[in-house]
Amino acid sequence: MAVATLLFVGIPEPLFAKRAHELGYAVLSVPDVNAIGSVDAPYDLMLIHGNLIRDSIDSIIERLYFLNNNVPIAVCIDAHERLDAQLSHAFREGTLDVLYYNELPSDLIFARIDKLFVFGLLDKNLRSLQENIREKETLRRELSIRSQLVDQERELNAHIIDSITSGMVILDMSGAILRINEAARRLLNFALSEYTGITYRSIFSKEMVVLIDRLFRAMQSKDLGEIHKVRLNETYLQVSGFGMLDSQQTSRGMILFIQDITEQENTAVQLYRTEKLATVGTMLSGIAHELRNPLSIISARVQRALGRKEWDREWMSKTLDSVEKQTQRCSSIVNNLLDFTRHSATALGYHKIGEVLDETLTYVEYQNIFDTISIIKEYGEGLEVFGDRSRFVQIFLNIITNAADAMAGRGSLTLSTAPYGQQYVLAQITDTGPGIPPEIQNRIFDPFFTTKDPGKGTGLGLAIVHKIVQESGGEVWLKSKSGSTAFFIKLPSTRERKA
Repeated sequence: MAVATLLFVGIPEPLFAKRAHELGYAVLSVPDVNAIGSVDAPYDLMLIHGNLIRDSIDSIIERLYFLNNNVPIAVCIDAHERLDAQLSHAFREGTLDVLYYNELPSDLIFARIDKLFVFGLLDKNLRSLQENIREKETLRRELSIRSQLVDQERELNAHIIDSITSGMVILDMSGAILRINEAARRLLNFALSEYTGITYRSIFSKEMVVLIDRLFRAMQSKDLGEIHKVRLNETYLQVSGFGMLDSQQTSRGMILFIQDITEQENTAVQLYRTEKLATVGTMLSGIAHELRNPLSIISARVQRALGRKEWDREWMSKTLDSVEKQTQRCSSIVNNLLDFTRHSATALGYHKIGEVLDETLTYVEYQNIFDTISIIKEYGEGLEVFGDRSRFVQIFLNIITNAADAMAGRGSLTLSTAPYGQQYVLAQITDTGPGIPPEIQNRIFDPFFTTKDPGKGTGLGLAIVHKIVQESGGEVWLKSKSGSTAFFIKLPSTRERKA
């Protein structure tokens, strides 16, 4: 490998090049200044014949430094040559160095070349070092500015998160709490000031742990985003989860948004009761009529007994048996009405859906409007649903009474049940009414929307149906055409179902 590469510009002496090779230098050669730009190979020192820079030295020097890639430049002249003023000034200023041809035999010229090369290398390294120092200082300032900006952004984000009125909890993939804002602290009764490394399983209530476990499972199956409800003491919370993804769309954790919906839930309960009372109001006339029949029988039997002068045992037994049966019938009617109107705590369990539908029918069979409606049952065998039985009754009762009103008491009502996948049961209630116009079908479940005349409907029945079905983990939809309307109610058949 060569010690250095020399560029000869206009220097024809073969002895110079030969001796340079012998001393370990590589040599490139061009005839004049104009040819310097055509040199592609790198070089460490430029040697230029003195005759090439006699005229217009300033402009030539400027061109040389533009073309030579900032390497040292030396002018080769004979020792006896007289240096003109311009060339002498350039030497004194250090712009150019001078080499003498007559020093070639003694190799003194190469000693000077070595010196120029070493000084040039040192100068180059010094400039590189200074440039690195400047770059490092610039980088340090940029890093300092960026660090300040990151701190400001972190502080701003923390302030924004704490200012959000909804509760926010940020978890990593292990379930450790990364951030919890003030609203979430209040809603979840979270009192710890330091929570680094603490997981939600070790600090949150059992109800929240079960819910968050379900959300993590949903995140693994790419099915995250559903809204869930949980009750903590007397507070109802609405919880939704969203995955945190990096640039490669890999899950890095989960963000929980939590809202207090206690007021909405209490309002919903009042609406349920209001709708129940409205339904009871329509049932009372039929129930009164139904009670009149057994009471009339009881009264007649008692009057005949009182008017009879002699009682034989067989007649008395038949009379009392008849009175007992009619009394039980009255009691059954009253108990069914009380069971429907009575407010009770939510009791989740497994229920045969056919029995739930039959129970619902007992609440309407006394109404005159059902006297001329044919009830068709097509129940699947052994099908069970999981949830609150009284709420299921309210779902079916609202749909069945609406169907009877739509048919104006004439037609047939078909109740059918069937499995729906592995975890659901589908109930279908079909009437032979006029059908629902297509333009209003998408508004059927809106609160306070009704097609009945003013004063004849609250507009809450199907809205409550939709809400109860959703809260039970199911779905409800309808298909309607002229002469038929079918409501489909999908309900969970197991406690453990897809989140």
